Amino acid sequence: MVESTVKGLVDVLAQGREADFAAQWAGEAAAALGLDGLAASLLVGEPELVWFSEEVGARLEDLQFTLGEGPSLEAARAGAICLVADVSSAPGARWAGFLPAVTQLGVRAVFAFPLRLGSMKVGALTGYRRRPGMMSGESIGHALTLCDALTDFLLRMRLPPPALEDTACTPPGAAGLVHLHRAEVHQATGMIAVQLGIPCPAALSRLRAEAFATGRDITDVASSVLRGDLRLTANDGTGDSV
Repeated sequence: MVESTVKGLVDVLAQGREADFAAQWAGEAAAALGLDGLAASLLVGEPELVWFSEEVGARLEDLQFTLGEGPSLEAARAGAICLVADVSSAPGARWAGFLPAVTQLGVRAVFAFPLRLGSMKVGALTGYRRRPGMMSGESIGHALTLCDALTDFLLRMRLPPPALEDTACTPPGAAGLVHLHRAEVHQATGMIAVQLGIPCPAALSRLRAEAFATGRDITDVASSVLRGDLRLTANDGTGDSV
């Protein structure tokens, strides 16, 4: 049954020409792998969330983006599988900020698989569970099959060259046919860079610092910046609310 579901998911990607099936595909893939949620990130400078099955999966990716650490980022950047069967027993020194924060999402296990073609690193496919425990060998094999199919799909969508572009000040919109989840983050980064007269990477760091300091999702902070409700200062990680 699971094998036929995985084959169907691979076929969808092989035939797909648009990403309007993304959330449904991610949800069905998560269920087939015995996971509670699944998200896909594209590595274009920084890992960029493009597909997710539900809100917790998106928040898990945004948390790692804010902190600059975590299984998804490690899998995408190193091109290696990163499986955490129980976040409460993982070595704290590995992801000092991520591990205590992820438990607040109700996430107990995270499984990140690289999207890659040979030496080309494309991104990561990451699933999570609300309970601890390792994935079965069969499920890991199915996940790798889906990763190969998703990598092929993303590359066929004529995406920007992986790991080459700096997306900090990239205009919002879509990467090929894959819509960027953090479009407002990139807009806000550009606005902060202009307001403070700093490079875009530094502006993104300011935005991350504000999200971390206030315990807010980085997309929420970006929205406040764009609305004019929040103006970040140049000397620390705090901002002035209007």
